[in-house]
Order: sequence, then structure tokens, then C-alpha cells
Amino acid sequence: MADHYQNNIYHQGGEDRYGTYGEGGDHGGYGYQADYLPQEEDAASDVTEGHDEEDQMYEGEYQGIPHPDEEKAAQRAARAKSREGGSAASELEELSEQYEDIMEDCGHGKFQWTLFIVLGLALMADGVECYVVAFALPSAEKDLCLSNAEKGMLGLVVFLSMMVGAFLWGGLADKTGRRRCLILALAINCIFAFLSSFAQGYGFFLFFRLLSGIGIGGTVPIVYSYFSEFLQMDKRGEHLSWLCMFWMVGGIYASFTAWGIIPRYGWGFSMGTELQFHSWRVFVLVAALPAIASLVGLTFMPESPRFLLEHAKHDEAWMILKQVHDTNWRAKGQPEKVFTVTHIKAPKTAEDEFIEIQSATGTPVQRWAVRSLTLCKL
Repeated sequence: MADHYQNNIYHQGGEDRYGTYGEGGDHGGYGYQADYLPQEEDAASDVTEGHDEEDQMYEGEYQGIPHPDEEKAAQRAARAKSREGGSAASELEELSEQYEDIMEDCGHGKFQWTLFIVLGLALMADGVECYVVAFALPSAEKDLCLSNAEKGMLGLVVFLSMMVGAFLWGGLADKTGRRRCLILALAINCIFAFLSSFAQGYGFFLFFRLLSGIGIGGTVPIVYSYFSEFLQMDKRGEHLSWLCMFWMVGGIYASFTAWGIIPRYGWGFSMGTELQFHSWRVFVLVAALPAIASLVGLTFMPESPRFLLEHAKHDEAWMILKQVHDTNWRAKGQPEKVFTVTHIKAPKTAEDEFIEIQSATGTPVQRWAVRSLTLCKL
């Protein structure tokens, strides 16, 4: 156990900001930083000959405005000083400070904007869900022969199911992963929204909309936590506020599609008396398009590296952080910029505690009982 825990110790010293995740060279480990060819100090093009970048004057220097890079360096130095000063920070607090430094190196660019659109569509689908039943009811009440009480129940079940979904998916996202739960929630919404458009009776329509709402209810708690874990601290509040706009866009989308589709009664078809598919059912299908588009986009997005680090999955987290770094800097025209993070701290997890429990005295049955009780409390 001592050896296992020692591999997770975060060493702060020298110019290494991220501790000892792996060491290359003759010592083995994860040598992520390859041996790059040394750059010639005297190498310069004809355009830059005799031009020293250090001699360039920052345009805000005369006004006394500090350079953004200087501010970030000062923040990092302050965080490092607080750690070296023996502050009583927990492992998760140290991980948070380390993660902020890594995200600053990764920068903000193409990757975050792509994720912004994908998650915005998921939030847009949540906004659409609130209006689907309300817009479809005036036409659906004729096909489904709804009473006033049944119409009220349809309106109630939408928000009730979304409340249950938020409670269910929010907890699962902390256990199994943000991306995985979001994909599953959107898939449930898409499947049952599709089935509800073909439901010919009130009971089936109510049941399918209930399950659809449980699926889409998980998008709100997951989307914000998932997106925030890819943002720098100074970008977080601004971009999360922008993400909120997609919920209102969903309402606008639902309004315009209902206005353009539901009055077109000729858009439907019927197969005898068994299947009646009128224009309001077409609207229910079209309303699911934002969820489908977000679901497709999420298949190309990675899991949250912060979630992976908190669960001691260092290799996966490192690869995702490198992907974010390379995507952003290539889009900014700096493909030569190297991801300098080679060491990542790993917090002690519940699995480490289980190792201690299993190595303690006691019968196998007692150790199994302790492990089961501990898992139930997580």
C-alpha cells in the first residue's frame, strides 16, 4: 500500500509545476516529453534578423497595465507559494490548483467553441421539451380524445419527469462520467420522443413523454459541470452565461417550428383507422432534432479530464488534455507549441482505501462486508 500511495504523491519543487506523475529517461515510467532536437540559438530568418522579441514594448506598458502573461505567472506563483508554505490544503484542493495551471497551458480556442455548440444543442433540447406538449395539445386533443384533466396531466408530467431526471442523472454523472451519462440521457430522450409521435392512445403518449422527460432532465446538471471543467477560471463565468442562451433559443425554435408545421394539416397521413399521423406528430419529431444533433456531436467529444483525474485515471486524462492543447494551438497557427505537462498529481481514491482494508486483519467475509458498506456510502 505504501508503494501504491507513494506513486500518487504530488511533489512541488523547482520549475516543475505539476508533481511527479511519471519520469522518463533511465528511470522508466511515462516519459511523455520526447527528446526534441535543440534549437539553434543563432537561427533567425531574414525578416526577424536583428529583431529581438524581448525588445518589443507591450502596448499597455506606458499606461501601467500589466501583461496578461505576467498576471497568470503571478497567480501561479501565488498558488505555488501557498503550497510550499505548508497550507492545509486537501488533496482535491491541490488537484484543483494543478488543474487550473494545466488549463491555462491548454488555452481557450477551437476545442472549447466546438464543445460549446455541442452542449448548447443539448441545452436547447431541454428548452424545446418544455414547449412540445403545450404546442401540440390543441391538435392532439382531437386525435387522442383528451379531457381537461388528461390535458393537465400531460402538462404536469413534463416537468415532473424532468425533475426526476435531474435528480437521477446528476448523481450518476459523478459516479460514471459526464459524457457517458449525457449521451445516455439524450439517447433516452430521442428514442421515446420518436415513439411518442406514433402513440395513438393517451396512455402510451403519456408514458413515452414521461420517459422522454426523464432523459432530457439530465442535460441541465451535466452540461454545466461538463463544460466548466474544460474552461479556465477567467473564462468560466462568461462562457457559462453564454451557454444559458441556448435554453431560450430552444423555446424560439419550438415556437417557430410549431407555427410552421402544426397548421399544415396536409403534412400528415393515415393508414385506415389504426394509424393517424397528423401534422402535430411531425412537429414532435422535428422538436427532437436538437437532441439528435447534440447526441451525434458528443460521440466525437472526450470525457472530462477533471473527472478522470479525480478517479485516478491519469493516462486517459493526460491524453485528453494534450488533445485540447494541440487542437487550440494548431487553430491559432502555433502547431509547434509543445504540451509541457509531464507530471500530474493523482488523489488517493476509494480503491486505495480498499487495499488497506483488504490487507488488514480479519476473515475474507468481514473484509467483503466492510468493502460493500463503504461502496454503499460513496
